[in-house]
Amino acid sequence: MSKELDREILKFLEDRKVTPTLEKMLREIVSFNLVDILGRENVLKIFGNEKSAVDEIFQDVLGAFWEKRSEILTRNIDNLTGYLVKSVENKIYDYARSKKRKKVLSLDSISDSESEESTFLDFIQLEEEARRDPLEQILAEKNFEALRNLFSGKEKDLCDFFYKKLFSDEKTNIFASGKTVQARYKSHERLAKRIRDFVMENGITEAEFSRIVEIYMSEICEKIRQNR
Repeated sequence: MSKELDREILKFLEDRKVTPTLEKMLREIVSFNLVDILGRENVLKIFGNEKSAVDEIFQDVLGAFWEKRSEILTRNIDNLTGYLVKSVENKIYDYARSKKRKKVLSLDSISDSESEESTFLDFIQLEEEARRDPLEQILAEKNFEALRNLFSGKEKDLCDFFYKKLFSDEKTNIFASGKTVQARYKSHERLAKRIRDFVMENGITEAEFSRIVEIYMSEICEKIRQNR
């Protein structure tokens, strides 16, 4: 399928011809990923029905490919099918984000100062599973992966930052790695800036950010604590 679809995509990029084969394959990819990523209930919530969802994503992805045709052809991408699938996934997440009506989180006041610690705590409101918005959950899980990649190699520092803000110093000692107070402060300042940029670039809401932190602490920080 991959090689055949690669050829069909290439035809489209060269003469904008959507063959029946390309349309069938792309619609199948869109249909599968919509349900796989969002779940049927969220697809209906966002688009009204699955056919409308597939139609919109199908048109948007083809339109984006055509607009970027020169760049794609110049780059001589080997796996056009993989590139197409990733474009479909990204477009689905874009629609999910656009559906959100909650205020995007502002982290301008995050710092390591004691006076502003309560401000940070206001953002972290861990909810019971049953109360979580399924759409926020889906986006949080995706952005957790992005956060983990962004701070690869800095896991202890980020855990120290989260635990310092949420718990007592006693619980953070295992992450501080013997740093001086000043070194720790500087580290937290840098982390706060990177987190703020990450949040703003991805349009993350307060509920979503809380869930991202919860996942990170559970999957990353707790493993570090257990393996110390």
